[in-house]
Amino acid sequence: MSDTEIINQSKQKKEKRCQMMEGAKSTEDPDSSVCKNKGSGGIWTIFMHADTTDMWLMTFGILGAVGDGLSTPIMLLLTGKIMNSMGNGAFSSSLSTDDIDKNVVNVLYVACGSFVASFIEGYCWTRTGAKQATRMRSKYLKAILRQDIEYFDLNGASMADVITSVSSDSLIIQDVLSEKVPNFITNCASFFGSFIIGFIRVWRLALALLPTVVLLIIPGLMYGRILTSLAQKTQTEFNKAGAIIEQAISSIRTVYSFVMESKTMTEFTLALESSVKLGIYQGLIKGITMGSNSITYAIWTLVALYGTHLIINHAAQGGDIFATGYSVVNGGLAFGMGLSNVKYFAEAISASDRIVEVIKRVPKIDSENSRGESLESVSGELEFREVEFSYPSRPMNQILKDFNLKVPAGQTMALVGSSGSGKSTVIALLERFYDPDRGEILLDGINIRKLNLKWLREQMGLVSQEPALFATSIKENILFGKEDASVGEVVAAAKASNAHDFISQLPQGYDTRVGERGLQMSGGQKQRIAIARAIVRSPKILLLDEATSALDSESEQIVQAALDLASVVLYMYANFILARHFHNIAAVAGREPCQSSEQKQHLLVPSFWRMFLLSMPEWKYAAIGCFNAFIVGGIQPFSAFTMGSLTSTYFLRDQNEIKKKTTIHSLIFLFISIFSFLTNIGQHYSFGVTGEYLTKQVRHLMLSKMLAFEVGWFDQEENSPGAIYSQFANDTYMVKSLVGDRMSLLIQTFSAIMIAFTMGLIIAWRLALVMITTQPIVILCFYYRKALLKSMSKDAVKGQSESSKVAAEAISNLRTVTAFSSQDRILRLFDLAQQGFYHQSMCQSWLAGIVLGLSQCLMRCTFALALWYGSRLTVHGYITPKSLFQTYLILVTTGRVIADAGSMTTDLAKGTDAISSIFSMLDRVSQIEPEDSNGSRPEKVSGKLEFLNVDFEYPARPNVIVLKGFSLLIEAGKSTALVGKSGSGKSTIIGLIERFYDPYQGEIKIDGRDIKSYHLRSLRRHIALVEQEPMLFSGSIKENVAYGIEGVMETEVEEAARAANAHDFICRLKDGYDTLCGDRGVQLSGGQKQRIAIARAILKRPTILLLDEATSALDSESEKKVKEALERVMDRRTSIIVAHRLSTIQNCDLIAVLDKGVMVEEGNHRSLLDKGPSGFYYRLLKLQQNTKECI
Repeated sequence: MSDTEIINQSKQKKEKRCQMMEGAKSTEDPDSSVCKNKGSGGIWTIFMHADTTDMWLMTFGILGAVGDGLSTPIMLLLTGKIMNSMGNGAFSSSLSTDDIDKNVVNVLYVACGSFVASFIEGYCWTRTGAKQATRMRSKYLKAILRQDIEYFDLNGASMADVITSVSSDSLIIQDVLSEKVPNFITNCASFFGSFIIGFIRVWRLALALLPTVVLLIIPGLMYGRILTSLAQKTQTEFNKAGAIIEQAISSIRTVYSFVMESKTMTEFTLALESSVKLGIYQGLIKGITMGSNSITYAIWTLVALYGTHLIINHAAQGGDIFATGYSVVNGGLAFGMGLSNVKYFAEAISASDRIVEVIKRVPKIDSENSRGESLESVSGELEFREVEFSYPSRPMNQILKDFNLKVPAGQTMALVGSSGSGKSTVIALLERFYDPDRGEILLDGINIRKLNLKWLREQMGLVSQEPALFATSIKENILFGKEDASVGEVVAAAKASNAHDFISQLPQGYDTRVGERGLQMSGGQKQRIAIARAIVRSPKILLLDEATSALDSESEQIVQAALDLASVVLYMYANFILARHFHNIAAVAGREPCQSSEQKQHLLVPSFWRMFLLSMPEWKYAAIGCFNAFIVGGIQPFSAFTMGSLTSTYFLRDQNEIKKKTTIHSLIFLFISIFSFLTNIGQHYSFGVTGEYLTKQVRHLMLSKMLAFEVGWFDQEENSPGAIYSQFANDTYMVKSLVGDRMSLLIQTFSAIMIAFTMGLIIAWRLALVMITTQPIVILCFYYRKALLKSMSKDAVKGQSESSKVAAEAISNLRTVTAFSSQDRILRLFDLAQQGFYHQSMCQSWLAGIVLGLSQCLMRCTFALALWYGSRLTVHGYITPKSLFQTYLILVTTGRVIADAGSMTTDLAKGTDAISSIFSMLDRVSQIEPEDSNGSRPEKVSGKLEFLNVDFEYPARPNVIVLKGFSLLIEAGKSTALVGKSGSGKSTIIGLIERFYDPYQGEIKIDGRDIKSYHLRSLRRHIALVEQEPMLFSGSIKENVAYGIEGVMETEVEEAARAANAHDFICRLKDGYDTLCGDRGVQLSGGQKQRIAIARAILKRPTILLLDEATSALDSESEKKVKEALERVMDRRTSIIVAHRLSTIQNCDLIAVLDKGVMVEEGNHRSLLDKGPSGFYYRLLKLQQNTKECI
């Protein structure tokens, strides 16, 4: 995605957020509002992060850019003088090399001067751009981490939007400072210098050509605005298809389980249609825009005609006419290129305004505010008095009303209630993520608003229902709780949370990386690490939001003992039974006052060729595009040849002959102008059609192939949803760019080289050989200049991405960062991530200066050599001035074309890598083939399951054995419960039945057949899965319930929702079943999501039902009703249930007890209890009896 597209998306997001804030109840101070001031701070806001050193760097950079811009018109002035000397001398038979040599030496002086100016320009602007951008990113992240949670609630649903904005905004500003500002200054200097030269040499011609500047500017402005707008719309349309990819990949188990690959492909294909149409239209507009540059040839028609008048009537000289005409055209084009940077300035100003708004914003709840009391000692008494609260983003939905609660010091308190009743809100208010609308919250009798905020949070330890881990090591994650903790303290905290044993079994122990969002850890392991993080800081007050829901009984008992060491422990539970052992229980009923009660008891083939074959359906468009590109390539040398002929015509002595020939030349220029316009349209439109349809086909093939891969492939870190989306967006875009822009430019270049070299050798072979020999120097000059700028831009993005990962993770887990006051730690990690890029950019600033300086210097030196050698050939009669002018202009202008193509080598390399990456995916053979043509496709299955000596370890963790010698027989139509400690392999068995993975050894059979012998997608139609962390899609509730079922009736959806006890809460929502769930169901509570997932499974009417902790997030009443519904659904169905709450599985026909991947016991509830204290199940149940439940 380009910077322009990113910034325009950021603008749209900001406008949307502002509208939300206007409609919401704003509790911010006027000065704090992020949308109050929509005005621009002006161009100077871009430079507001500059220090004194930066000011000096920019001053010298301006002088260098001006010098660089003036060098081109001065070169044209000297070239005109040399042409005058040769033209006048040759036609008067008195050619002298003295004046020529003098001007050639002056050209060398200009070359040296341009080296100095370009070096200063490149070095100063590159260095100051990197410095200011680095300083700005740190300030921005610091300001973001300072903001209260309310700020993010009012600025959209996804906190990732914020970090996307800062990432794109900082890149835009750095790009403007390092490249766009000097480019603008250089082009403006070239424009003014060109007209100054023109008015000095032939003022009448310069004045006559002045109005044409407007025509020269139009193509640049068109390209900048129209194409940028179209690119943005195209990207927006592709984002719709991208959302389908992201949802499918992040919920791949749900997609596979409900056999929704085909529907996903259909939706994806339909979503691509709009972007394809826009892409084709973009190709047409680009052709018109690029063709509009042919106006330069039309201007030469005017130069030819009016120049003749000036030669005949005003004694103007041919070289001066050429220098003035070329200067004005070059200056006009330069000014157009300079103005094209203005849109980047506007984007940078807008980006800077957004950053400054955040930096200057003082949040209502300010974590950097040093004011407030810090108590010498804390007993831990907590009290809520008449508290009322509604979330800023939903001001009409009151969460707490007249809420009163008192937690005595030294006691535990459990808050219980149904999903959405306000339990988690109580924790958020205690942490001061929000302040209540009315009432007060007291700690030891003091209003927490009067306490120092950072000190207050240091007294608390928080473990959320969905624990947030950072993509670093286990040890680093625990250290977020206490930065200066010793290794011994970290280990002690891990032991207290019962995490030490499983950590020690990992190959890298405490240095094991947990992956993005803790992906490499199981639910129970993540929760134990999060608990260790809270324990390590020895907090006075512990806040636990369903913190032990994923723990087995033994782990929970060990953890419970450690948690009870805190002065006050506040628990949140959806299930009342789980809270029976606490000192105090408060039943939260949303708006109603809560009641408290005392409790006394305890409870690669050649890739280019293959890509070419894929594009064969559009071969006609490809052929038309290639033909037009070849013609466009030949226009450049032919127009240069005409320009050289015209210049030589001006030195003729016969005025009639001058008029005759210049008329012919003017008509030729007019023809070239029209022909160039038409061929450019044909070229870009044809390649646009070819590229868009090829890209669509490639994306379709990629997703189709990807949805056939085994789940283990998606578990690998390099195949995360973000990485896959990037591959879809970037790799396929590179293919389109390669087929469209790059292929056409390569053909143009080949045509230009072949025609130019041929013409040069025919006209003046000696001069042509010298110029062709030195041509690589000219090409390298242009190539390195362009390639370096692209490389620096790429390195900036790469360097930015490393620091952005830190920032993105911090923003995504902002509540955890805020609760543990880890802002300083995040900022240190962020600065550390930026250091490598900053030091690299310092080296690059020197390289930029040297390369830019050498490119300008060596280019002008080769021009000087060509003019000097050409003059010698002319003096000795080997060539005529006409041949010199023609050959010189043909090869000099073609050198620029070749250099433009040469600068694409990095793009070609990236395109090659992209194509290789695409075909490596398309060529990959899935280890679990879902469409085996020889597989059995049963209409019905009875549901008998057998595990025979199964060994298994996850592909992402091959050294950790999960199941070993596991055998189990599950009779058809019977219910089987899997119980055991966290990490014992229960959920793994569910994954093996769904054939997300295959065992390394042993067999799994369904109805007596090896599961591998079935057609996988046909088999999965008979299986339904409800996961521990249910995945919902961003559609409506109705669409989520009906997911995977074709032609379902609304009454059936409602019946399934009633059975899952979801109908009542759905009806209470404003839009009912049409309520949007949000990305991953973010608009719903955990219990609500789980009930929708259960309804989805019920509606499927499966033969085999898999329930992985399916009721863990439900309140007691909902769980009772859902259990009744599940019991009805499970009747005469094979059901496998994973549960930690043993009371939920006592009625199962069979209970299998697992420990460390081995089945240690099996039987029904009564037979397992009869084994007494020696039985594993008996001990588990007894352990739960001592912690949560009664037998």
